[in-house]
Amino acid sequence: MNDADPGPVLTDLVESVHRISGLPAGAALLSDGAVRGVVRSGPAQPLEALSAGFGQGPGGECARTGRLVLCPDLRRERPRWLVFATKAIAAGVGAAWALPIRHGDDTLGALLILGSGTGDADLRVAEVLVEAAAVSLLRAAAAERIALESSQLRAALASRVVVEQAKGMLAAHGTVDVGTAFACMRSHARRSGKPLRDLAAAIVRGDVNPAIILHVDR
Repeated sequence: MNDADPGPVLTDLVESVHRISGLPAGAALLSDGAVRGVVRSGPAQPLEALSAGFGQGPGGECARTGRLVLCPDLRRERPRWLVFATKAIAAGVGAAWALPIRHGDDTLGALLILGSGTGDADLRVAEVLVEAAAVSLLRAAAAERIALESSQLRAALASRVVVEQAKGMLAAHGTVDVGTAFACMRSHARRSGKPLRDLAAAIVRGDVNPAIILHVDR
């Protein structure tokens, strides 16, 4: 499993909420202002309503605003969220509660819970689970960022090493200083349209005659 993949974290969240509360639950993440990747758990009938709830519905509103959204009576909210409320009511849903998946100032998405409307949901356990999911998601994102930065650093170091090797080889071949060798190599790369690292690697491999590089008119 990819540690940076948020799917398993969201799946664990909604399955835990459904198992503990017995209510249908869905979760999704906020990306570039849009709510994406809805994960659902619960009876089949309300699942379509859960997805709609992350569009123009309490789940989408919660994710975008970072605020708790409580709807104990969806019939009253029908004009506010027409599509979602219509689907939810048709599926026997009468209430909805949306909790932001948030840690500190970072709102990552939302958890949406649907109920019959006959009583309030106990959100205390859901709040704990949402907080734990947010921490897991932030840790995964941080690990992915560190891995990417490390990869970029390794690539930059490898590029620097091969360029330094090529400079040394050119300097030795033409009995010039390394500054002159580098200027010749950079000029040749510019004129040929070849990336400097690729040219340096070709010099190190012996695929390019150093004399050609050193006789470029700068």
